[in-house]
Amino acid sequence: MTKLRHRYLAVLATVAVMSALALLAVPVSANPGLRVSGAICKGEIVPGNNYTHTMTISTRDTDPAMDIQVDVRGLGQSLEGACQALEAPEDTSPYSARSFITLDKSSFHLEPGDSQEVVATIQIPGNATAGGRYAVIYVHTQPTGGGQVGIISAINVPVYLTIKDSQLIYEGKIIEIPTTEAVSGEPVEILTMFQNTGNHDFKVKGEVTIKDAQGQILETISIPVTTSAVVPGITRQLKVTFIPQGELPLGNYSVQSRVMLEDGTLLDEASGSFEVKEPYIPPPPAASITLYPNSAATLATADGRISISFPQGSVTSEVKVSVESISPSQLPPSQAGLELGTTCFRVEGLTGLLVKKATITVKYSSADLDKAGGDASRLSLARWDEAQSKWTVLRTKVNAEAMTLSAETNQLSTWAVVVGSASGTVNLWLIIGGAAGVVVIVLLVYFLAVRRRSVKQ
Repeated sequence: MTKLRHRYLAVLATVAVMSALALLAVPVSANPGLRVSGAICKGEIVPGNNYTHTMTISTRDTDPAMDIQVDVRGLGQSLEGACQALEAPEDTSPYSARSFITLDKSSFHLEPGDSQEVVATIQIPGNATAGGRYAVIYVHTQPTGGGQVGIISAINVPVYLTIKDSQLIYEGKIIEIPTTEAVSGEPVEILTMFQNTGNHDFKVKGEVTIKDAQGQILETISIPVTTSAVVPGITRQLKVTFIPQGELPLGNYSVQSRVMLEDGTLLDEASGSFEVKEPYIPPPPAASITLYPNSAATLATADGRISISFPQGSVTSEVKVSVESISPSQLPPSQAGLELGTTCFRVEGLTGLLVKKATITVKYSSADLDKAGGDASRLSLARWDEAQSKWTVLRTKVNAEAMTLSAETNQLSTWAVVVGSASGTVNLWLIIGGAAGVVVIVLLVYFLAVRRRSVKQ
């Protein structure tokens, strides 16, 4: 009876350990892939005539079987220009082609490695007015997965049509240049909200000129040609990043934005501004270096705010690495108990691990310190781990006098100064890990005691 009780307690302890460790596991689900040939429909059409567009929808041999649906929707675009499929109530544009397109099939089943043709027939009415016509052929799977959340694979096939020999109007206006505030340690992002008010899609480019309170030009930044054309009625967000060469005095700064066609034809220009309310220090400038296996090297920004010391033998072959600052808005979200600071950057060039650890030293900003409530001991360096999709906080040395943070790492990735929990708070994962550790110790002590008792008997 005693032995049975001992075994029962041992099983309970083992289950407790496994349960604690299981909390650390994150389930991963695969998203089935779709392939579409004929993934864009573009051309000139004559009103009253019929046109067809053929698409071939297929899957890979490694994909699961799936049920496919195909339907016609309106064409929308995100502020960044990504194609969006609009349901009928949202598709209110006078340039919509949604109601002019029919499909020879709306649903079908695909086994792994199968393919299926879908033919779209387009008929624009004979009285169609000048300009372009737009729609999306939306190819998607039936939702998979249980519970309240399903997984859908989808592909948007954009339809860009032009009424042949019609008068195309290329017009647009800047509807807003949002007023922003410069934050120390971050680039100044300047947005130009431009709307296509013409009757046809077109790409745009532009430039932004920044002046100080005295009217002196600080910089003129080009807006590159948009990767996708702006559809009539759509507003596109054009963004440039201003990184000052030095500190900016307090005050207001004017912004002059101009938007043009690809050939330089001016569409519109407007003025905006941003304000510096607190002492502003620009983010660290970009820097790069080539590493060699037989020598040590240090990658450092010109202002010395970021430096990475690579020991001899840290790499096995010649490789170029670089560091550049990024905006906190570009960072992945933080996890519980962790707050991201304002100093953040990306180190690129090395795809694998370093053979020997490098030492990374970062000068934290007053804004970082403010987030920590003035307590530098709460600051650490954290690295984003792509494989695990989480931030890893490194063992960090804090030099409050020099305002620097240092840590050793064998990986290069996205980095940020982070603020840990205030003193007296306890991290949930430490509780789980500590509890699991206690259970393991108790279990080992128990087995040793049982074994000793058995030997004595």
